[in-house]
Amino acid sequence: MAKLTGAHLFIRCLKQEGIQKVFTIVGDTILPLVDAAADEGIEFIDTRHEGAAMHMADGYARITGQPAVGIFTGGPGFSNAISALPAIYTSESPVIFIAGSAELPEKGMATFQEIDQVEMAAPVSKGSWLIHDLTRIPEYVATAFRTAMSGRPGPVHLTLPIDIQEQEIGEEELPPYLPQEYRNQGRSMGDQELIGQAAALLRQAQRPVIIAGNPARYSVSPEQLQALAETTGIPVFTVEQARGLLDDDHPLCFGYADGSLNPAARRFREADVVLLLGKRLDHRYRYGQIFGANAKIIQADASPAEIGRNRGVAVGLLGDLGAVVDQITQAARPLPANDIKPWLDQLREDRAGWIDDLRARATGAQPMHPLDVFTRIEHLIDEDTVIVMDGGDYVQWGRCYFKARKPGHFMRLGPLSHLGAAVPYGMAAKLANPNSKVLVITGDGSFGFYTMEFDTCIRHNLPITVVMGNDATWGIDKTFQMAYYNRAVGTDLRFIRYDQVVESIGGYGQFVEDPNDVGPAVERAFASGRPSLVNVTVRSGASPLADAMIARRTGG
Repeated sequence: MAKLTGAHLFIRCLKQEGIQKVFTIVGDTILPLVDAAADEGIEFIDTRHEGAAMHMADGYARITGQPAVGIFTGGPGFSNAISALPAIYTSESPVIFIAGSAELPEKGMATFQEIDQVEMAAPVSKGSWLIHDLTRIPEYVATAFRTAMSGRPGPVHLTLPIDIQEQEIGEEELPPYLPQEYRNQGRSMGDQELIGQAAALLRQAQRPVIIAGNPARYSVSPEQLQALAETTGIPVFTVEQARGLLDDDHPLCFGYADGSLNPAARRFREADVVLLLGKRLDHRYRYGQIFGANAKIIQADASPAEIGRNRGVAVGLLGDLGAVVDQITQAARPLPANDIKPWLDQLREDRAGWIDDLRARATGAQPMHPLDVFTRIEHLIDEDTVIVMDGGDYVQWGRCYFKARKPGHFMRLGPLSHLGAAVPYGMAAKLANPNSKVLVITGDGSFGFYTMEFDTCIRHNLPITVVMGNDATWGIDKTFQMAYYNRAVGTDLRFIRYDQVVESIGGYGQFVEDPNDVGPAVERAFASGRPSLVNVTVRSGASPLADAMIARRTGG
């Protein structure tokens, strides 16, 4: 029998899980894994910073709806990569974070680049393990993927010492079981009696809403959510990774489930029945208090810990969200329903008025308002375009204005608001959707985190288009400072020709000051077929999100 190594065993386990790409920077304690991956046909996407590679894995998981893998050397590589892990954890993305380490027998002896990786990753992951035995590699890989995708999804960590990677193993010792043989393949159904109660409440409501949050992205299909909406006639709002799960152009979709970005969502306080599909009652929803005191909450979730957290619910549905959506659709179909046309008309009026208000802000004055940028490029966006947004006030206007058309095609940072991930997310989007346009909206502050990843774009032929709003400030924080303290401290930046920086790396750059030049410049950037950046001078100013946060803090 040909001799293989623990590294080959580990890589073959990843392949069994469907992994074809790995995000990385190569380093000492993963060299056996890198070599084995080359033998096994795994593609390595190497970046210029480990944090960027982790953000790429996060983006790839969000876009594809499947787990993604980052592999890094132990010690310093792990330390750089873990900077992205809290954002991934709070965004609930199923990322498998793998790191090498020095030899296992030397653990605790101040060995090469030794830190306690397992304990460091544990607070911001669903599970963190040290693989201490060659024969248990398949078990640990299976456990990692099962944990990442069960219940509410999220990241996990594995540390694999280099001596275990190098140990030899025979072909006969490779894992005999496939993933479908060592994990549940079925869907956990909701309690049928409670499903009936939920369906009856929805049908009897006069002002119902459905809100889809993060976990719905991984367990509810667009077809399932559309069937629920059309069967019940109930308006749907989406948020977090669920944006685009129902097309914003659908007559029953009313966009962002966030009142600071969408006035139609401010009507949540008037709703009498609310169906939450994986949406937490978190700080954005004032821990459930944005809904009226008499509103009946139906909370569907794969995690029992979330049901009734922060506010009591009328019906708690534990189960796979896709299964629960199908069950409610079937249960609601034969039931008589109230006429909710006045409610829908009110929401449509709110939405139409908001779009008119946003467009009215694009006056053509210089320096231009962010909406002078977004209104002049919307004709370049089709339903397959992936939109990625990263930054402060500039970006919030884009979140208000642009539509989410498909799941995984409308991305922002996540609940932690961890800046800087836009270019890595954009690269992941282009890898996953090579025939789609990728439009990255970022501020100048955010862009500074991973500027050199434009080199990664070029090396891996990932022609993304970045449209930067450049106001030479940390915009949203300066907004807060002026509102709270009437002065700004440490939030001014230099005005930099970032387009020239990108050109010097080998990309395509454009600089724009006149609003009338924005559309043609972005069109040229798309047409260039190269990684591109359009550097647009914009004026600073509070976004709707900033205004809402200021009002909440000051009581205004």
